[in-house]
Amino acid sequence: MRKRKFLYMLSWALMALLIILAILGPYIKPHSIEPSAKVFWMDNPNPESIHKKLAPPFKPDNHYILGSDPRGYDVLSLLLNGMRYTLGIALLITIGRFLLAIPLGMYVGATGRFKSLLSSLQWVTSAVPPLVFVYPGLLALFYGLEVAYGIPTDHPNQIIFNAIFVIAVVFIGVFPIAQQFADRSRFWNEKLFVTASSLLGASIIRRIIRHIFPSVRSEVLFAFLADYVQVLFLMGQLAVLGIFIGGGEVMVFQDGFATYSMAITKSGEWLGLLAYGIQRYRIYPWIIVSVLVFFVASVAIVQFFLHQQKKEFVQR
Repeated sequence: MRKRKFLYMLSWALMALLIILAILGPYIKPHSIEPSAKVFWMDNPNPESIHKKLAPPFKPDNHYILGSDPRGYDVLSLLLNGMRYTLGIALLITIGRFLLAIPLGMYVGATGRFKSLLSSLQWVTSAVPPLVFVYPGLLALFYGLEVAYGIPTDHPNQIIFNAIFVIAVVFIGVFPIAQQFADRSRFWNEKLFVTASSLLGASIIRRIIRHIFPSVRSEVLFAFLADYVQVLFLMGQLAVLGIFIGGGEVMVFQDGFATYSMAITKSGEWLGLLAYGIQRYRIYPWIIVSVLVFFVASVAIVQFFLHQQKKEFVQR
């Protein structure tokens, strides 16, 4: 009993810590990430080296705990600053899914209308993994609009891509969620107290709001947290494949006789750092490792919180 209570309280404490860091991250980061804060050179701490100065990226040390990126920005500061963007975008997408899915599912379940249509749409969007469903279109758009070359965040092409990214990731999750709550709505709609309400003249909307939705309220919370994790995973998979939301700064690299450019996030948004770190992991491994640790820890906290909430609900 004590262990269960401790784990339950710990889940709340970790979730609160995650939210606080996401909100206060830009204000507690150890170094600035403004253009004026770029570090172009640093004294070499190794006295035996022939190089008296070092150029970024800098490896992790006492000054930069997690190292720096090629621009000389502190990776820890980038991660703290970008945390709210990554978690916030995933939250926005999840909210968008549920705002569309819950009313649709409740209505279909309570009335029986469009049941076959919803079932078909749910089957279509669930027949293949979400990554396979959205990746080809987003990839074509990503390079078609030249977003890959690091256009500014406020550029029209970047705004268009961001909007379509959000719409696509929202769309892929609406119908499975709606189908789930259509089934739950149908179950509660057949209960005697809902039938009595209908016989007394209550409209469909009133029955949903007053009787059906309160009966599945806790299930909505659990489904929301579970879907939030799925959204983070999907966005992470897209970032590994080089597709991420938000603008970037162009970095030009020389590889032998070839010169090529690559975008890296200005805000420290995790998916942008992940996309960049994946491509340069052999040269700057600390970037990708740092991003993955923060990303996996955040997902684990949400999962742990969800698990403990379910256990507490069952025990009541």
